[in-house]
Amino acid sequence: LILARTGVRVDVDSISMLSAFDVHRRLAQRLVSGRTVLIGDAAHQVSPIGGQGMNLGWLDATELVPIITASLVDGRDVGRDLSAFDQRRRRAAVTAARQAHLNMALGRPLPRPVLAARNTLLGRCNAVPAVHDTIARTFTMQ
Repeated sequence: LILARTGVRVDVDSISMLSAFDVHRRLAQRLVSGRTVLIGDAAHQVSPIGGQGMNLGWLDATELVPIITASLVDGRDVGRDLSAFDQRRRRAAVTAARQAHLNMALGRPLPRPVLAARNTLLGRCNAVPAVHDTIARTFTMQ
């Protein structure tokens, strides 16, 4: 399948970087409490597939930096900003968890006929530029 899709022949006997992990999906009840803010895995945990968890952490930090800067530099009360941050980042975490769940579901073993039918259907859908672009944006969290 990899050869057919990418033109690359994978030598399965040489694969040495194997790992196993459990499916986890956790979201803190709140990300902000007073002056304490949870980001990354402390705030939300999703299964480590597709990089959603790592990307969430980076996006949390990127969005939090201007709020902290405004508080430190301007002395501004950032309570509303932190509340909005909490809501936006929790929504993003829920979305990423759903994406990770979908990735996990797509990666599960299936009987050959079902797998072949699914792969054919996904391949045809992916050949449509608008569908391909939407899938790419979704799974890169853009």
